[in-house]
Amino acid sequence: MIVVCPSTPADAKGLLLAAIRNPNPVIFLEHKMLYFVKGAVPDGEGLEKIGVAARRREGTDVTLVSYSLMAHRCLEAADLLGQRGISCDVLDLRTIRPWDKAAVLDSVRRTHRLAVVHEAVKTFGAGAEIAATVMEEAFDELDAPVVRVAAHDIPMPFADLLERETVPTVERIVEAVQKMG
Repeated sequence: MIVVCPSTPADAKGLLLAAIRNPNPVIFLEHKMLYFVKGAVPDGEGLEKIGVAARRREGTDVTLVSYSLMAHRCLEAADLLGQRGISCDVLDLRTIRPWDKAAVLDSVRRTHRLAVVHEAVKTFGAGAEIAATVMEEAFDELDAPVVRVAAHDIPMPFADLLERETVPTVERIVEAVQKMG
């Protein structure tokens, strides 16, 4: 099974076309908060490859890995952290099954720090799989423990205000990265 989580209009188009043409079952997750995001969409097919992350920002001090809405929050956090002298490499997975393990490991080998940011609950979420893989395959490259910034381990509230308090914010991402040292 394949799970696609685009964060940009171009990725939504290109990955949806790839999902339609894929002979395997594909779950295509659209985040409701991204429906009004504007962005360039290529003419023609603009087909994207499933399982390939997009580097949204290059950096040298810490790798931020995310997807969907949280990729946008990671970019905002990277801007704030950049003002504080912390350079962030921001990877947008775009698909979480399969996920681009090679891109994540390559980035971690350059930055030596990893923060995984996702909107799912922290326990048993996609971030746990990414963190475990990095710990198994690139432990000697890390200068700090892997950090997971995720939703609180509670059922997702229906009320907008409570939902916003549950999921990761830009401030929580910045705080987590700064604690890495």
